Amino acid sequence: MERPRTLGFAACVVGALSLALLGASIAWAHHWNARADALVAGWSGSTLAALVLSSLGLRGPRGAKGFAAYGLLFGIVSVLALALAGVAYAAGMDPGGACGGG
Repeated sequence: MERPRTLGFAACVVGALSLALLGASIAWAHHWNARADALVAGWSGSTLAALVLSSLGLRGPRGAKGFAAYGLLFGIVSVLALALAGVAYAAGMDPGGACGGG
C-alpha cells in the first residue's frame, strides 16, 4: 500500500474506533469506575488521533482523502456528542444517569 492511502485508512479506522468507544462510554458512563474511566480516556485519545490523522490525510496527496474524510466525519460526530452532553448537563439533565445508575 502507498503511504498516503495508509494514512487515510488509519484515520478512518481510528475514527470508527472513536465512535465505538463513544458508544461504550455512553453505556458505562453511569458506573463511575475504572472501566468507565478507561473507556472515556480511550475515546478521547482516539477522537484526537482521528482528527489529527484526518487533517494530515486531507492535506496530503489524493490517495488519502477518501478514507480521511470519513475519519474526520467520525471524529466530528464524537466531538458533537460531547458538546450535546455538555449542553444537556448545563440545562439540568444528567446524561450519565439516564439508566438509573449502577
